[in-house]
Amino acid sequence: MIKTGIYIRVSTEEQAKEGFSINAQKEKLTSYSKINNWDNITYYIDDGLSGKNINERPNIIKLINDVKNKEINNVLIYKLDRLTRSVKDLINLIEIFETNNCSFNSITEKLDTSTAVGRMFIKIIGTFAEFERENLAERISFGYEQKTKEGNYTNTNGVYGYDYIDGNLIINKQEKELVNNIYNLYLKGYSMLQIANKLNKENIPTKRNGKWYQSTIKSILTNPLYIGKIRYGLHKKNKAFQVLGKQQAIISINKFNKVQKLINKKRA
Repeated sequence: MIKTGIYIRVSTEEQAKEGFSINAQKEKLTSYSKINNWDNITYYIDDGLSGKNINERPNIIKLINDVKNKEINNVLIYKLDRLTRSVKDLINLIEIFETNNCSFNSITEKLDTSTAVGRMFIKIIGTFAEFERENLAERISFGYEQKTKEGNYTNTNGVYGYDYIDGNLIINKQEKELVNNIYNLYLKGYSMLQIANKLNKENIPTKRNGKWYQSTIKSILTNPLYIGKIRYGLHKKNKAFQVLGKQQAIISINKFNKVQKLINKKRA
């Protein structure tokens, strides 16, 4: 038996638009269902809600759950943007429908995933969505790389010893003293773990008010940021590089190099 879920949505701004009212959509969708002999109908109506966020629409959530529970095996909408305005969300919904053997139909776009043409159309949408995501990731990566080459620090979360203000790293005087102390302790023979335990016992918080760990200390002891440099692509061997940054140094080059030699010696 075909159990059809008719989904209807209209935002507050669209209430006055002809053809988008709740009643207009319901009438057209009901007629379309009868023509196709889909008589077992359940209506899911989100009235006055935007199409941007699925999680804020209770009836589309109910529809999804009913599809997963096999209570609906055919979804009908008036237009794709009634379901969602996000291509990503659309693809996710289509995957949910397909996984649960639920057909999906849009009467405006003449879309029906029970047909080969309908499935092809969805794959085309998915291809373009994937292309856009990859393109966006490349643009973001290129932007970060270029900003780093110009001497800018791109981690807006900041790093211990500095505050990130208006796109610039500004020395935090109190944290600067601790960074120097960490370097001094390591050169005196303390291990990274011992330094972390010492700071925790003294109730000194990390940059984000957390606990100190061996890895936290290591990141401070090996970061060239403290000698005025910025590194990029730490985990991208073919793209990794260092440049002179715009921030003031906290550690002398001599002290930094001594620590690196000691770390390498202990590692050997």
